[in-house]
Amino acid sequence: MKHLLTKDEAVSPVIGVMLMLVVTIIIAAVVSAFAGGMTGDVQKAPQASVVPTEFVVKGVIDTDATSAFGQGIAQPDQGTGAAADIYVIFEHKGGDPLNLDMVELRLGKLSEPQVSSLISRALTPQTGSALVTSQGNFGTIGDKSLIPGWSAGWDKYLEKYSDRENIVIAPGDRFVLHADYGAKTGSQYISWHQEGGAYPFPIKQGDVLTYDLIDKNSRKVISSGQIPVPEFTVATS
Repeated sequence: MKHLLTKDEAVSPVIGVMLMLVVTIIIAAVVSAFAGGMTGDVQKAPQASVVPTEFVVKGVIDTDATSAFGQGIAQPDQGTGAAADIYVIFEHKGGDPLNLDMVELRLGKLSEPQVSSLISRALTPQTGSALVTSQGNFGTIGDKSLIPGWSAGWDKYLEKYSDRENIVIAPGDRFVLHADYGAKTGSQYISWHQEGGAYPFPIKQGDVLTYDLIDKNSRKVISSGQIPVPEFTVATS
């Protein structure tokens, strides 16, 4: 009996070690599978090099350079003729194709780094000659259908240049960021102000517009950069 008991005691630690190894392997497999599943769910942003190549500001009129609204924000007085033609051209230098419906631009300015605004095709730009805000109508921005050239009647902030019906931007293609209006109150400004929005995102000439091009699905930045706002003329009539 003593011999049998001694033999059992010798085998028992081996079985215990084997059980511990089995449990360890099972736990490792579960953790690995879980981690793999989590990694598979992470969305990847498109990889692309996008750079601004030109900042166009044409046809800005302000018949009353003293008018303002809100917190001293320059009020546009473009009239009911042609709207100003204001846009930034971006070029796709290489990488994955981009869908303009699936990206947005976070705009900022060097003079006020704490201020930013998100612009995308999901927002509604100003559509009529009056500047429509959540607080009422202030001033006029003109008629977009009367803008000379390719951007006449534009209705999305982001559009392919100059094929506005296409939203896919491949390497070598260009797209534009339209702005709603220009105005003058002390300094010359251009502004983005979605229809019915409370306040615009204005930036004055000589400042530097910064941007992050963001993938909507992953919320990751595809490309970042900056472009100076050029000096431009504001006519009075």
